[in-house]
Amino acid sequence: MNIGKTLKALRVAKDLSQGKLAVYLGISRQAYCRYENDQREISLDILCKLADYYNETTDYILGREKI
Repeated sequence: MNIGKTLKALRVAKDLSQGKLAVYLGISRQAYCRYENDQREISLDILCKLADYYNETTDYILGREKI
């Protein structure tokens, strides 16, 4: 699983819009959309914020942890 698919699955499971999540992260919706579409590398800061928000490990989001 790639990072974008993981991010989308986590977001959909929480019934969140890209816009609401982008506001939480302090970025534009378009920037967040690029993460989900694997068109932009995720920064360490954003990765940590997402891991905290979803109560997941960064390894899980990066696909380094077995489900």
